Amino acid sequence: MGKSASMTLPTKITIVRLIMIPLILVCYCLQTLYKYLFIITAVLFIIASMTDYLDGHIARKYNMVSDLGKLLDPIADKVLVAAGLFILVDGNYIPEIPYMELICSVVIIAREFMIGVLRQVAALKGVALAADKLGKIKTATTMFGLTFLLCSANDAPVFKIIRYIGIVFFLLATLFTVISGINYIVKNSQLLLGEKQEVKVEPLETNTQDIEKEDKE
Repeated sequence: MGKSASMTLPTKITIVRLIMIPLILVCYCLQTLYKYLFIITAVLFIIASMTDYLDGHIARKYNMVSDLGKLLDPIADKVLVAAGLFILVDGNYIPEIPYMELICSVVIIAREFMIGVLRQVAALKGVALAADKLGKIKTATTMFGLTFLLCSANDAPVFKIIRYIGIVFFLLATLFTVISGINYIVKNSQLLLGEKQEVKVEPLETNTQDIEKEDKE
């Protein structure tokens, strides 16, 4: 299936993810009413993260790419991650390491802004930046880290073990955030400096899919 004027299934899934974000925040804000409500918050975040993979998989497999999907998908991804980061900072989910949530969150968000600006510069020059494997690893470790940490808002021993696993993933996510950001800038330095850059032209279908999911770098 190609582009269509009607809303595609991947786009509908993306909209579901957008709707789930305020639900996640509401559940977090109500955690003071019931101490185990954090589990529902974590489950909602896990489901929302799974829809992120699902809409991309369907779009690639069935070529169900739409302009609306290309607009909404990166917004949903970034807002979901930002919501998870804000929850970690506000809830002090890593008491063992003071300010870790704040520092790592600033690094991750700063990288997203930086790469976003680079993509805008590339778009103005008619260049489509290809997906990056390091970026995909960064996204995966970030989601795993947020998931484990959101599941650990309790002092019981089992939840502490989950939190330590989340801390490891979160540190890895921050490391890959820095590495992938530097790698992205170095690979596209000619673009930033305003020099001519030879761009490998990919088939239209593949290139369109990369553009739709390139925010996951």
